[in-house]
Amino acid sequence: MKQTPLLPILLASAALNAQAVPAPMEVTAHESATIWTQGYGVGNGRLGALSYGEFPKEILVLNEESIFAKSSIVPREGAAEGLKEARELCARGDYKKADETFRSKVLSNKSSSGSYQQGGLLDVQWQDLPPSTSFSRKLDMKHGKAQMDVHFADGALKTELVAAPYSDCIAYRMACSLPKGCTVTLSLRHPDKKSEITPTRDGWILKGQGHNGGTRFENAVRVQAIEGRVSLDGGILRIDNCKELLVLSSTKTDYNSRKPDSPLKNDLGTLNRNILDAASRAGWKKLEQETAKYFSERMMRCQVDIGDTPAETAQKTTPERLQLVRQGGKDPDLIEQLFQFGRYCIIANTRPGALPCGLQGLWNPDLNAAWKGCFFLNINCQMNQWPADVTGLGEYHRPFLEFVVSLQPTGEKFARFLKLDGFCFAHNVDCWKETYYVGNVPEYSASLMNGAWACAHLMDSYRFTGDKAFLKKSIPILESNARFIMSWFQKDGKGRYISGPGTSPENIFRVQDETGKKINLSVSNGCSHDLLLGRESLRNYIAACRELGINTPVLAKALQFLPHIPQPAIGEDGRIREWQKPFEEVQKGHRHISHLYGLFPGNEWDVLNTPEYAAAVKKSVDYRRSFTGKSGICTGWSTAWLINMYATLGCGNDAEERIYTQLKKYISPNLFDMHPPYQIDGNFGMTSGLAQCLIQSQIEQQGYRVIMLAPALADSWTEGSATGLHARGGLTVDLSWKDGGIKATAKASRPGKFRFMHRGRKKDVVMKAGESINISF
Repeated sequence: MKQTPLLPILLASAALNAQAVPAPMEVTAHESATIWTQGYGVGNGRLGALSYGEFPKEILVLNEESIFAKSSIVPREGAAEGLKEARELCARGDYKKADETFRSKVLSNKSSSGSYQQGGLLDVQWQDLPPSTSFSRKLDMKHGKAQMDVHFADGALKTELVAAPYSDCIAYRMACSLPKGCTVTLSLRHPDKKSEITPTRDGWILKGQGHNGGTRFENAVRVQAIEGRVSLDGGILRIDNCKELLVLSSTKTDYNSRKPDSPLKNDLGTLNRNILDAASRAGWKKLEQETAKYFSERMMRCQVDIGDTPAETAQKTTPERLQLVRQGGKDPDLIEQLFQFGRYCIIANTRPGALPCGLQGLWNPDLNAAWKGCFFLNINCQMNQWPADVTGLGEYHRPFLEFVVSLQPTGEKFARFLKLDGFCFAHNVDCWKETYYVGNVPEYSASLMNGAWACAHLMDSYRFTGDKAFLKKSIPILESNARFIMSWFQKDGKGRYISGPGTSPENIFRVQDETGKKINLSVSNGCSHDLLLGRESLRNYIAACRELGINTPVLAKALQFLPHIPQPAIGEDGRIREWQKPFEEVQKGHRHISHLYGLFPGNEWDVLNTPEYAAAVKKSVDYRRSFTGKSGICTGWSTAWLINMYATLGCGNDAEERIYTQLKKYISPNLFDMHPPYQIDGNFGMTSGLAQCLIQSQIEQQGYRVIMLAPALADSWTEGSATGLHARGGLTVDLSWKDGGIKATAKASRPGKFRFMHRGRKKDVVMKAGESINISF
């Protein structure tokens, strides 16, 4: 198409007219949080704290990212031979025997990951307070603060909680304006009986270690009674006539991210003391301001406005508004707040140089977290990354990318053990970075494609950032994974390369055994999920080599190998087939839709270049969505995945319906996404899904990076705007829409060719670094 000229003189007349006017970045309640999954969490990316408890008691859960029990990895000898046997059995159609072989000769029931564990519980208890006249709680996402406000006839009580990012400590302040102040007691505890808690003159020192020889840690808690009378009795601090107090907590561990099996030798007590001394000198005001500046700068990078909620609804608390949604009401401002909560969780739960965000982020009050709170890599940890780049938080994607790169040594050790080339890992890992099969249930444990899925982020991040230095750092693991693919995928007798044996993650199929009895199994060769990731792994390696101008023997082999990995089949019913064979589905609405990876988050298929596959994906997600109850999609994170799928297909009304389904069924009063139980990935997935409704940049066509502007607006979003969205190719985009028309301003951080599209219309432009243009349809 002939290039459309867009003169700089148009900037003034066509510029985006209005900034987004989003809902307040707040979560509110008028009731206590009686369980921790209703509490409000804060974090600085390394330290986390969450406040809950039934007033007049408040409990602070104190967490640090690296406190893990030690994993127990016991490889099964002969696993390589077991894999080969299971593959041959699948090729012969003996899936029952293949499943049995995988269980008995490949998986190890002695292997388990280490659980993410807590770092202490601080109990705060008020005594002899007068009757309250009002009670409220608020999570201020814009400023990174949780607070509680209680009013009485003759005064008030207020608590505030932050995780200071640079001072690197938890700070909790209480202020009381009752005439005589109040009486408050504080105590520190830990559920592990082996932990040691030593009272000091102004707090406690908690020393502990993750189970099974895990992370050694020390949590120092310091209490400053700025106004009040302090006494200590049996480890309980009591402050009478208290008008103001400040509690500071610092937790340090011996975790060594570079060499997890070689703990650091630092004096944890000295490290904590230095942090608390500096925080004490700074005082509450500076700690609060430091946190507020850090969060507001990042939260304000991206704002969305999809419509206005009536004032009488917008003034209600978050639980009240959720209840109205469950009764059938619409609340666009609440959707905006849920979107921003996902972004808040990104900032709170990881940071550059830290570990990536796990299954429940930093917030965990237990010694045995749900699913051990570690890094699940068959969707969950990857979903945690989906909204980072597009919503202006790309630096928070980097911890996951660094973590993936750091898994190469253990991933190559695992592959060698299986007598395969390159690097791979299985279902999940923890901070110890062992990548072996965990557990003995194939439907969860058997896939070896999770390394390919994780590596895909390395290349996709590059498409946003253009950071060639990090891409160069990533080439060794991209090449190693390509080598794995080309050793794992083997000829099937039809000139094709297919994987196996493995599973379509966490799903099962039904076949007849030799007696005619129907049985449920999971192990087969060449499932669609594997084919898509195998193709993507080689495509990404090839693209990375071209970007860096390098040529290797592995590249030459990948170019020859790739065309022989088949695309997944489209079944007779028009849906993407999940397995090579047309097996009977057991859970027709299964939560995992990994066989549709090629549309999202992958880029094998799209609505422009492969419309037949896009149509087959649409039939597939409609089918999954049609089932409810135990046989249907019944988790918050899988609902979020469907939001992204429908958005990518351009189906705004369907995406909106899934957003409201998530709000109705899976969002807790504090906006936590519930699997159930709590899983943070659904929060990130929803944020990504709404962003995907507003901008898409995964498609390339005729040498152009396609920028879809507002590709999936729901009919009810008649007017709105978004600022600070990011696109692959290095663009930052602001846009607004009204009555079917759309305006956008795009700024390029590097040169590129872009095809802007909206509802089938397109405008092609070539941009220089630093150039801004305006687009309207």
